[in-house]
Amino acid sequence: MGSSAIGVQEEIGSCSEEEFRRLALDGDFGRVLTVGVIVEQDYQIIHRGLLGRERRTMMFHLDDVRTLRGFWKLLKGFNVSRDHIVGHNVFDFDLPFLYKRSVIQRVRPTVELPFTRYRSRPVFDTMHQWNKWSPRKFISLNRLAKVLGLESSKGQGIDGRLIYDRFCEGCHQEIADYCMRDVELVREIYYRMSFAEDGRPCGQSD
Repeated sequence: MGSSAIGVQEEIGSCSEEEFRRLALDGDFGRVLTVGVIVEQDYQIIHRGLLGRERRTMMFHLDDVRTLRGFWKLLKGFNVSRDHIVGHNVFDFDLPFLYKRSVIQRVRPTVELPFTRYRSRPVFDTMHQWNKWSPRKFISLNRLAKVLGLESSKGQGIDGRLIYDRFCEGCHQEIADYCMRDVELVREIYYRMSFAEDGRPCGQSD
């Protein structure tokens, strides 16, 4: 999974452009722009897409409540002893952000995810797993892709720093494509780190 956030000026209030952009990435003030997901079951993809867009226009609607309800609906039935949530830096950004916005917007989560560190289940954080939870080592998704010889998701003129600008320019599809490239890349990195081939552990066949 992967998520993108965006600030709303009237909610944050009067502040500098630099502070506005910083607060947009804080769950206390920013809104959830979108959540990108790939849902798998028995090594088969059963759902792939982005939450937070109008079905008819495919434009982002900035309705926190709708997006959060959609996210938690996807996790209904999630088994913390069996299932996985995979993401890059999800422990420190995505999941805390989504939980904060859920409390603020009174959207009850359908599952209580444990924020227990130094484990790989039920949350597998590729950033922390790569460095084995070293408190002084962090690696960006872009750098980890390069280290593993994978194609970066940032190579088409957009990255997380440009989301707000692209949104203001009305480039919704460009943002959507970028977010899904991130999700696809995290999935590829996860299977690489799990020594799996085509989503299956090495040596396992039908």
